[in-house]
Amino acid sequence: MPSNLIFFNSILLTGLFVSSAAATTAQKSESEILRISEIELPQTQAELLTQETPSQTTEEDRETDIQLDVITSPLVNFIEERQNSPTGVIIIDQREIQRFNHRTIGEVLRRQPGVTLGGPPGEDKDVRLLGLPKEYTQVLINGQRFPDGGENRELKVDRIPVGLVERIEIISNPTATIDSQGVAGTVNIILKKAPDERLAELTITGTTLESAGPFGGVSVLYGDKQGDFSYLISGVIQRRDSPKEKFKQTLDLQNRPTEDETESEGKRLLDISLAPNFVWRVSSRDTLSFEPLFLRTLEEKDAIRNVTKQRFFPTGRLQEQQQETVKKDEDKTVTGWRLGGHWERELSDTADMKLGLFFQRTDERKDKVEVKDNIITTFLNVDGSPLDPNRPVRNPGDIKREDETKYDQGLLGTLVFNLRPWENHRLTVGVEGNLRDREKKKIGTEQQTSPQLREPVERIGPKDIYNITENQLNLYVQDEIRLGELHTLTAGLRMEAVNNTATARDDTSIGQSGTIFNPSLHYKYQVLPATVFRLSTARTIRRPKFDDLIPFRDTRNGTLLRPDNVGNPELKPETSLGVEAGIEQSWGNNTGAFGINAFYRWVDDKIENSIGLNSENNRFEQSPRNVGNGKIYGVRMDVQTRTPFIGLPNLTLFGNLSFLGSELEDATSGEIGRFKDQPSYVANLGFDYTIPRWGMNFGLNYNILPGFTNRELKDGRIEVTEESTENGLDAYLGFRLAENLQMNLFGKNLLASEKRKSRDVFNTLGEFQNARIERETAERLYGISFSWQF
Repeated sequence: MPSNLIFFNSILLTGLFVSSAAATTAQKSESEILRISEIELPQTQAELLTQETPSQTTEEDRETDIQLDVITSPLVNFIEERQNSPTGVIIIDQREIQRFNHRTIGEVLRRQPGVTLGGPPGEDKDVRLLGLPKEYTQVLINGQRFPDGGENRELKVDRIPVGLVERIEIISNPTATIDSQGVAGTVNIILKKAPDERLAELTITGTTLESAGPFGGVSVLYGDKQGDFSYLISGVIQRRDSPKEKFKQTLDLQNRPTEDETESEGKRLLDISLAPNFVWRVSSRDTLSFEPLFLRTLEEKDAIRNVTKQRFFPTGRLQEQQQETVKKDEDKTVTGWRLGGHWERELSDTADMKLGLFFQRTDERKDKVEVKDNIITTFLNVDGSPLDPNRPVRNPGDIKREDETKYDQGLLGTLVFNLRPWENHRLTVGVEGNLRDREKKKIGTEQQTSPQLREPVERIGPKDIYNITENQLNLYVQDEIRLGELHTLTAGLRMEAVNNTATARDDTSIGQSGTIFNPSLHYKYQVLPATVFRLSTARTIRRPKFDDLIPFRDTRNGTLLRPDNVGNPELKPETSLGVEAGIEQSWGNNTGAFGINAFYRWVDDKIENSIGLNSENNRFEQSPRNVGNGKIYGVRMDVQTRTPFIGLPNLTLFGNLSFLGSELEDATSGEIGRFKDQPSYVANLGFDYTIPRWGMNFGLNYNILPGFTNRELKDGRIEVTEESTENGLDAYLGFRLAENLQMNLFGKNLLASEKRKSRDVFNTLGEFQNARIERETAERLYGISFSWQF
């Protein structure tokens, strides 16, 4: 294995320092990417009417530009596309994805402005726009929400291979055509569609880690058009490994270690994904499409954890030491699928209709076994701390088993009318209905194995078994108005009516219903041919976690120090009013652009855990409640440009910097803090260099994520957590071996990122209890891929 790593390192470093003198220019090809207005997704930003401003790229200019293909920078296409959009949107196409050899959507999004990712280091699972917790970011697939197993209504984007994806849109302020559940913003993943001509591509990838590998994957893309019928077969099989090393230490009031923990974890994931697409033009006015989706991830995880626990006499001498060894084996399968399609009909020259019907479901199954062995030694409270002869060494052991199943399914129907009642108006009217059913069942057992074998005892938590039905009806109307040649106004109103019923394990059911009206307004001003000003406002919401709505009670002491835990089925959604303003400037024949965007959001009915006295039973209870208001604000900047002005026309520089801020009053202390997990800024820097005559390009991206501090009420205690800076470096090197064959070498997490946390725990009276230090590291990944177009 070390020889493999040396080989990959040497190749990458060689490519990164190739002399820039080898660069030559060539002609630039016409863009193969559809303009936003041509993407037929009425639920997305892409469907909006673009302003008919003159093209900023002439044929004469194109002849002096650099040839663009899969291995070179695709930024030129999207600078123009971004400026033509009537609303603010960031667009990432598949060529940029392929350039860095990203495997999952999470890896792609980590490089974008204002984006952070949750999960262990090296695993980009949860998207967090504006640095906010994952529940504030909405992830759509082809403009619609997709069910997943997360309690926060999130979709884990590491499950979606990039081989299925045509493009990604990041929408900061939504229009009325988009679901309102995106306080921080919306990520819309658009899958590949049936082509108008033959398309065939095979990609084989091999990767290795410092302690695991080799492993890899295969991606197949095949499509064609036969008369009025076109089809696409798109599938990916890939394996991902993610070994981790963890360390935790707990210190008491006297700064003595009461618990030390080390853990070695091995995780192996197998993704099997299919996203075929079939389109049949039945007549000159009617088109039918069938758009199935299948996502399955098989996860195997094993770990060995060694824990040393210590208790001390008041004199400071060691009283008891417990050495614990835990072997963990966990298997999880997540299977999601969607069946359905659309019927599109052109009603007239100025009107069309689109009817959609889908059934989708995600099943999650997890089996977990923990085998625990202990050695407990007791000491006397005298000098030298000898063993206590009255309490011999004890060797208790036990086995814990956990069987968990979840499903989340829904029947979704959509009907959209696009009308042009007047020359400068485009009116969109839509209705959506969703019948959703979600169920969780987790059953655990604990069995003592030593000093004597006993019968297993069932352990079921208060939120381990529940069912939720949630029915939603959405109506929206939107008018996109061109006010002359330079101004575009997009105004809309969206109504969302929700009715849900939550049922606990004891069959207690409580329902609630509510209707929310969410207006939106977007203004675009084409100040100059290469300068765009935007101003927008929109109302969005964040719906409660599923398990927060369960009518459960976990009875404890009922005191302020150990309150009972209860659910809150009457919890209301958080609401937010967001305002954004921005300027976009392009230059150099659309080879460079700069954007700056300022945002401010007022958040009402913020959901936080809080403790209160129940006057009916005179007991203290901790529950999620709508306790206050918050603010979110900041500035995002991004730039990308080629550099002929310094004599390097084949060099593209890109970067972004986002300053993020928020204010939130702590429900317990009254102190003003920040939203959980939000850093003060996030930045990316990188470059791409092309050598056309060699058929080669190379580049890197450096991601900067500073630390942050959280304060959270959890299980009757207050935890204050400080998380350290976590930076990342990715690099790539691409070769065009033949006209239809390309090789790429890449490295990810080249800095071997480490996540560090320090946590102080207080009781509800503010008294210090203990401190905890945590470290978790991930390994570097190196890979090679071959793409063959046949």
